[in-house]
Amino acid sequence: MTAYQSDSVTVLHVDDEPGLCEVVAEFLEHRHGWLDVETATDAASGIEYVRQDGVDCVVSDYDMPDKDGLEFLRSLRKEYPDLPFILYTGKGSEEIASDAISAGVDDYLQKEATTDQYEVLANRIKNVVDRQRAQSAAAAADERYHNLIDTAPVPVMLFKESGSIAYVNDAALDFLEVADATALDGVTMPELLVEDDRDEALGRFRKLFEDGDPAPETEFRVRAFDGTVKRAVVATAPGIYRDQQVAQAVARRVLETE
Repeated sequence: MTAYQSDSVTVLHVDDEPGLCEVVAEFLEHRHGWLDVETATDAASGIEYVRQDGVDCVVSDYDMPDKDGLEFLRSLRKEYPDLPFILYTGKGSEEIASDAISAGVDDYLQKEATTDQYEVLANRIKNVVDRQRAQSAAAAADERYHNLIDTAPVPVMLFKESGSIAYVNDAALDFLEVADATALDGVTMPELLVEDDRDEALGRFRKLFEDGDPAPETEFRVRAFDGTVKRAVVATAPGIYRDQQVAQAVARRVLETE
């Protein structure tokens, strides 16, 4: 058995040759204890299985009587847009491979008459499932992060290393006197400050990204979109947002408006 430190993975193998399905399932389950392989012999029963039982990955042949593998993929994508799908076919061609990529297949593997291919298939399954789980975890983390900062009563702004704005909460929109975040498209961090404060802010900003350390609380003058200038004490710390390093700026105290 090949060691793989992960949760178990349920795979649906769809092929109109039931004998091949059983051979592949037996080999994969015997060699890889983390794999549970279910089988179906046509696209219709494959879709029904996914609906009833759910799977982590689908491995499908291309040349099948009711629907070919790409038609099967398109049908699945309508209901399960993020379900990993591997086209595993004996009918290989550049045209099919190109069509598979265009249809959004997660991986493409041509059948070969050796058992070594099953090891390759197991590795491909592991890769696509790991990738999908990582994406799901990242999306869940983003949602939790949004829930946290969106409900914060103080202005919070996330800046990319380029200085562009990655995200702002509602309190920041109110602070900047804008109706929605689209008004901030193309705006960079220095442009939010009065000119005399920009050099100091940029120095602290660059140092934060270089050293990875929080910047001390500093008073800055922010120019809101209605023309008013607001004095605020801003604390900035490094963070990660959507797999990118960002600077998290929090206006802890608004001192006065000019």
